[in-house]
Amino acid sequence: MTLALSRAVMSLASRSLGTRRRTWAMAMEAEFGAAVEDGRPLMFALGCLIAAWREIGKQSEGRLIVANYALALGLLIPMAALQFQQATGFLSAAEGQPFGVPGAGAGPNPYLIWSHNSAIPILLIIRLLLGTAHLCLAWMLVEGDWPRVVKCGTLIGAAMITLSLFTGVLMLDLSPLRAQFAELAIELGAVVVFSRWHIRVLSDATPEPLTP
Repeated sequence: MTLALSRAVMSLASRSLGTRRRTWAMAMEAEFGAAVEDGRPLMFALGCLIAAWREIGKQSEGRLIVANYALALGLLIPMAALQFQQATGFLSAAEGQPFGVPGAGAGPNPYLIWSHNSAIPILLIIRLLLGTAHLCLAWMLVEGDWPRVVKCGTLIGAAMITLSLFTGVLMLDLSPLRAQFAELAIELGAVVVFSRWHIRVLSDATPEPLTP
């Protein structure tokens, strides 16, 4: 358990250094093997992480890494949690509006209620898909895998449009989706900004020599 945690901390430290300090990261990983043999892998990994984080603010790539983690932890993962919460019906129960209540202008039509209940599996799948896609988007963002970031963003957009169409056809309340569309626009806009930032950083990045 300690060794696995130490490897995870070392991986985070190496990623925090970015490509410009790749030589330094490789040196730390090589010394990590000696630390494992000495029985102090966790202390060594924590020391490397602290040293890496002290260097983050000194380079544009480090600031980009911090911004990526902030976006993933501060917006994408909470959005994924919200989607999973709505998929399980917790949010609807908390708002006191059970599934099957029509939106404004629709009466208590038993055929509509039957349609609503029949659509539960489809809506749950869409919500689960949105939650999973947000988690994947957060992971790909911190990994810097921009082709897959684009694919995840496209999937999220398509799923949200599908969800809104189903909600409109079933004459359900569309007001909760408005806020989610606004949040989606913010997060996808931030991803676009970060991708351009990443391109600028890569164009300026040159590997730095190993420094003591």
